[in-house]
Amino acid sequence: MTTTTTSAAQPTTSTPAGGYTSAITDEVVDHPGLDSVERRVVDRIGRADLPGASLLVVQDGELIEQEAWGDYTLATVVPIASGSKWLTAATIMTLVDEGKLDLDEPIASYLPEAEGTDVGDVTTRHLLSLTSGLADERAAPCPETGEGTLQECARQIAAAGLVHPPGTAFRYGSQHMHVAGALAEIVTGESFADLFQERIAKPLGMTSTMFRGIGSRDIENVVHPLPAGSAVSTLGDYGRFLEMLSHDGVAPDGTRILSAEAIAEMRTNHTETVRYAAAAPHRMASEAPYALGSWIDWTDADGEAVVLSSDGKFGFRPWIDTSNDLFAVYLVEDRGSGYVQGDPDASADDGGKVHTSGLFIYEWVAEAVGDPLPKEYFPHRS
Repeated sequence: MTTTTTSAAQPTTSTPAGGYTSAITDEVVDHPGLDSVERRVVDRIGRADLPGASLLVVQDGELIEQEAWGDYTLATVVPIASGSKWLTAATIMTLVDEGKLDLDEPIASYLPEAEGTDVGDVTTRHLLSLTSGLADERAAPCPETGEGTLQECARQIAAAGLVHPPGTAFRYGSQHMHVAGALAEIVTGESFADLFQERIAKPLGMTSTMFRGIGSRDIENVVHPLPAGSAVSTLGDYGRFLEMLSHDGVAPDGTRILSAEAIAEMRTNHTETVRYAAAAPHRMASEAPYALGSWIDWTDADGEAVVLSSDGKFGFRPWIDTSNDLFAVYLVEDRGSGYVQGDPDASADDGGKVHTSGLFIYEWVAEAVGDPLPKEYFPHRS
């Protein structure tokens, strides 16, 4: 267990015009108020026989917690699975900002093969909100097998057709963002993995975050990533991404990564009027709203997002809690030793396994350093 305790490093240079001093450092920071969270997490990962876990919390612009427990360090890299969706949505939205893609333009404008078909009416907005109606891997298995390139796979998905009209039902799966990633490649002439690096990772200093090829550890010349799930990251790297989102799309050096309009779209409920068709059991039970690339786990009385998240099936959980002015990352990799709430492959019955990751993490942190999350707007109680 990590025992070193320091304060966040103080800036040694002036803040750039239009920018801010990043709260993210490489220092261990221990917030006494979060010791209870540490005890509960360490107990659970111990009972599940997992090697470790870590937690980062930035509140009011200050790094108040950054610790690694067990065998983990602050540099531990894990597969973030569906935590990738938030990164992909941001990458796509940079192209929307530039006018290379339009959220509401039919994809037939970019994918000629779809012209004259029902699939051609799908829009980028449908893809990023998982409401496209595209068939999943049972009809087009390439997102699971990794066969061919990303664009070739997207064409297979398009050829498989629709299971419901676009924009009428929410269906959690990889197929939507597979096509979105391919469209990004088509309109730019660059690989999706490179687009993410150029537009998100490098400007934010996310040096350990990248999309791997499906079913491989390849990070060079990746021709078939899983935009919905094949990224890997670290605690601090993903924290830098959340910091940018929390600063309305601006990087610490003042570079605008995303427009304010793009950030607003990424925080808007895009499933309010659609049928809930497929998701993890607890999501189906709660019909939790979905934005563009992220869940809306709590809303206020006006329906505005209070907590946004993009959890992965192995337990990785990044979130933004606007009610407590914080963003945080919980990093763990649980491939079945315990029970991960939100794993789309897990049943509602946990089989008596130790819960190693879930919405309870957001509750614990909020209760420890701020106001409890508003239970009256909580869509699901674990």
